[in-house]
Amino acid sequence: MNIEECKKDLYNELRIAADVDSDFLEDSFVEYVEKLLSDAGIYENIQKGYYSNDSLGIRIDGYNWNPLEKILSAFIIRFSGLDEKILISQTDIEKLGKRASKFISRIDDKKFLERLEPTDEGYMLATDMLPYLDEATKFRVVIITDHELSNRIKLNKLKIEQINGKDAIFEIWDIERICRLIYSSEEGEEFSVDLKKLSGNKNGLKTLPANIGEKGISSYLSVMPATVLRDLYDEYGQRLLASNVRTFLQFRGKPNQGMKTTLLTNPENFFAYNNGLTVTASGIKTKESDGNTYITKLDNMQIVNGGQTTSSIYFAPQEKGSQQGIDFRDIDLSKVYVQMKLTVIKDRKRADTINSNISEYANTQNRIQTADLVSNHPFHKKIEDLSRSTNVPPGESGIASKWFYERARGQYDTKIRALKKADQKQKFEKEFPKKQKFSKTDLAAFENTWRMKPYEVKKGAQKNLELLGSKLVKEWEKNEDQFGIAFYKDLIAKAILFRQSDRAIQYESEWYQLERGFKAETLTYTLAVMRHKLLEDKKDINLKRIYDQQKISSSLKSQIMHLAKVIRDLILDIDFRDGAANPSEFCKTQKAWNRLKAIDYEFKLLSKEDIISEEEASKKRNHDKLINETSSDIAYFKQTADISIEKWQDIYEFLLKHMPEDSKDMRVLHKFTYRSSGIAQNIHIHDHKTAIEMLNKAKDNGYIIQIESND
Repeated sequence: MNIEECKKDLYNELRIAADVDSDFLEDSFVEYVEKLLSDAGIYENIQKGYYSNDSLGIRIDGYNWNPLEKILSAFIIRFSGLDEKILISQTDIEKLGKRASKFISRIDDKKFLERLEPTDEGYMLATDMLPYLDEATKFRVVIITDHELSNRIKLNKLKIEQINGKDAIFEIWDIERICRLIYSSEEGEEFSVDLKKLSGNKNGLKTLPANIGEKGISSYLSVMPATVLRDLYDEYGQRLLASNVRTFLQFRGKPNQGMKTTLLTNPENFFAYNNGLTVTASGIKTKESDGNTYITKLDNMQIVNGGQTTSSIYFAPQEKGSQQGIDFRDIDLSKVYVQMKLTVIKDRKRADTINSNISEYANTQNRIQTADLVSNHPFHKKIEDLSRSTNVPPGESGIASKWFYERARGQYDTKIRALKKADQKQKFEKEFPKKQKFSKTDLAAFENTWRMKPYEVKKGAQKNLELLGSKLVKEWEKNEDQFGIAFYKDLIAKAILFRQSDRAIQYESEWYQLERGFKAETLTYTLAVMRHKLLEDKKDINLKRIYDQQKISSSLKSQIMHLAKVIRDLILDIDFRDGAANPSEFCKTQKAWNRLKAIDYEFKLLSKEDIISEEEASKKRNHDKLINETSSDIAYFKQTADISIEKWQDIYEFLLKHMPEDSKDMRVLHKFTYRSSGIAQNIHIHDHKTAIEMLNKAKDNGYIIQIESND
């Protein structure tokens, strides 16, 4: 990885994508990094706001509250915008850290707040952060910079004094680390776990090699001390759970309550009662000592099953109160051990699929819903396939191109890096321009905004994806044909509507330049309110026009910017919020949506071409249904063609153990076992769907099939 090239490419991408001058390059850089961190599940819902006071030695550029880890983070930006290499020193970092920590320490200082105007960003940031002050278990200062860390910096030596008697830590995102995250796989930032250091054993964690079978995959069994697991989570947090199919559900569910009680009253029996951890890694280092094998290091450790166990062990001793006369803070983790099954997958391209399979088949504590298996669900594969094959209209560029759906994060850059010649890369980037790349979390934001669920969009990128995912899966299971080419074209139109509205608010609205902030809340609520009001008037936004022109019209843009100011002013009005102190938290509630969708507003700037009538919308739905069904038939045909006759014969023989031979579906499946014998004309178009359904039924009953992916 060449940092200088990565930095230059990043600046070029930001300038081209946003079409901005240097004054806005810092804003674009910060937004890009925020989204990168959010998509990787590292930070979500970063609230931006700038305040600086040189006389008090204070500076802050935003904050983040992590309700799971109970960490309040202050963000500081150090930006140059220069292509050449610029270093940030340890002295610079510690000065920035001290300025941010001073702000946190003053957010409950009445004298400090009284000197600020209620409209001052410093006042708004302080009052927004104040409710989290007592709840926070620790504080973090996060520095985001396009500088490079000086080689002399020792990160483990960077210190911040305690804030309000609680620990404070540094997190540095310099340009090198940002580039590593850009080029990393879907699991997120690459990291290594030093088990010699964490285990307190000079040899590492004792293990038993369990299976050295398939090339590139090996398995081990270990006993993990709870103290080590606690320290692991303390250092790496949610990054350990990036591939986990579940989020931690506090202590509401029965399994979590049971773990909490066992930790408190029978810590010695936790090993016997608990199902343990299922862990994957991309690399391992071991050593032999005294006839035993020890793990010294794991690369990219992921807990794909056992996230609740991990979180329970970490958070239970921090709980307030007691049970059976025992204080939760007296939990003795030194008596607790957990079984760990480790699978090392050296082939990173296969890791996503294998992690998902392990999660699905290994989990017995809580039943996993299909919706949780996000990346590998057929819906996402369908959108991926459509994005690779569907040319969109040329638009203003005059060049036909495609949008690129990143079902797995990093696919786009991986594709480009795989091309050796410059002309091949240029051809790929013309076919799939970077500005037309979108991820799973992007898709969720576009779609859930269109579905008028802005309060879900504002719960964070990953949470919104989870909420929408459960609905999409149910819709897919009810009728997967509805997600064909017509749905995809509408999705692209929603993407254009969302992104171009976002840029218009940020770069073209004078009111936003005068007072920045809360753009994300404003955007999703503006588009949702607009659609709600139009539907009330038996109209809708004309997605076909947006898709055909690959842009929003000037009249639609003007109307969006006008409504956006109204929405943002209301969000910032504490009386409209009924006294709710934090505008961002308010926007995550159904109450916010109920209030905003009920406002009086008249659309005076829209042209008649921007909207369609209820009758036109009904005709479009019927037409889309026909187009989607046709495209689905073609997709099934392509899927069956990817499977050899020998495989179909194998599938048929397997299903004979589970289904009667003379059933209608088995008779259809039998046609695919002798296609080469000249009787292929007996296969009808709808038979391909039945064959794929039978394949899925075989897989549900334990049949394993590997089909090579084009990626």
